[in-house]
Amino acid sequence: MTTWTNRNYKQNEVDLKTATSPLIDEGGKVKDIKQDSSTEALTIIEYEHHELHGGSSYTVSDVVNVSSTTVKWLISTPDSEKYAHFQPSVECTGEMYEIFTEGADRTHGTGLTVINRRRVSSSTSGCTVSRTPTGGSTDGTTTLRTLRVGSTGVGSKTISGGGSRATSEFILKPNTKYVLSITTYANVYVSLHLDWYMHADK
Repeated sequence: MTTWTNRNYKQNEVDLKTATSPLIDEGGKVKDIKQDSSTEALTIIEYEHHELHGGSSYTVSDVVNVSSTTVKWLISTPDSEKYAHFQPSVECTGEMYEIFTEGADRTHGTGLTVINRRRVSSSTSGCTVSRTPTGGSTDGTTTLRTLRVGSTGVGSKTISGGGSRATSEFILKPNTKYVLSITTYANVYVSLHLDWYMHADK
């Protein structure tokens, strides 16, 4: 949560107390934006938090025991003017090698439930997520992210992604298949966390 105050605040050398703006009334009060009654601070939320309130934020979680082999998840985006602003995150109890690719031709395997994070909303994202895709000939023609992290035989948690949205978000193409592939080097658990919201460009 971020707060901004309009009391004696200047932006680009313009005093918001006197500036003409559809958000500022003649008394210098901000209109149509919630203010703290004591400090007159503006209460502002991050955009992705706004999407959650609007019912356009979605998530998928999965946990798999993977013993020195590879697990893959297939993500399909809808043929829509709304793009998936996608933030993948993976945790592993040991060493892992991740490849995230675009342009797969695989067929969906075990379907995972896509959850709308606004639990009173009935909106759906149109994205499909499954584990262990089958068929086809390629996981994708473009590699979006690849890394190898962790240590084999060391019981520690390894995390891929999950950082700031500015550095870990992808805006996915519509009507496209993506594969997130995790290879492990011991008997470990892999936890998948996918978070995204759907948004149409203006």
